[in-house]
Amino acid sequence: MNLVRCMNGHFYDAERFDDCPHCNQTTIRPEDGEDFITRPISPPEDTGLSGEIRGANGHEDEVITRGYFGEISSEPVVGWLVCIEGNHFGEDFKLKTGKNFIGRSSAMDVVLSGDASVSRDRHAIVVYEPKSNIFLVQPGDSKELFYVNDEVVLSAQKIKGYDVLSVGDSKLLFIPCCSDRFNWDAVKNEEK
Repeated sequence: MNLVRCMNGHFYDAERFDDCPHCNQTTIRPEDGEDFITRPISPPEDTGLSGEIRGANGHEDEVITRGYFGEISSEPVVGWLVCIEGNHFGEDFKLKTGKNFIGRSSAMDVVLSGDASVSRDRHAIVVYEPKSNIFLVQPGDSKELFYVNDEVVLSAQKIKGYDVLSVGDSKLLFIPCCSDRFNWDAVKNEEK
């Protein structure tokens, strides 16, 4: 191993990488008795994929993600699930309008990773329906069951603030943001 430090302070193995894999800086090999010198390299070739570029070393299989700092619009939060028991104790999960899928997979809206008792995809679904301003829960595509306040959920049913969803070994406390007292449509209409 040949540990090298780039100008930005990142350490990397110069035997494995010609350039700093963290910041796209190339290291100039020194003459005897000199320190390593680091300088920026030309930007990597764009792949055409949204936000992804080819690696600094030009390797076809090395794809990195580039940050985008343009105008960002996000969907407003309508509520939260807060883990009160399980691997994610104390963490919150934002809920958005429409269906929010719960599972272990990183593709889910509520990711309960590390809990083998939770199905990978769509163990359960939490729905916010903005026209009626209500929250519902329903079973997902999984064969596994889940519970609201220790009652099994076999079909869609309404939930209210502070209900507890039991999904696998995790318990999630439901906290609504939207209700009869507040909802985003009312705020939008007031702005007009």
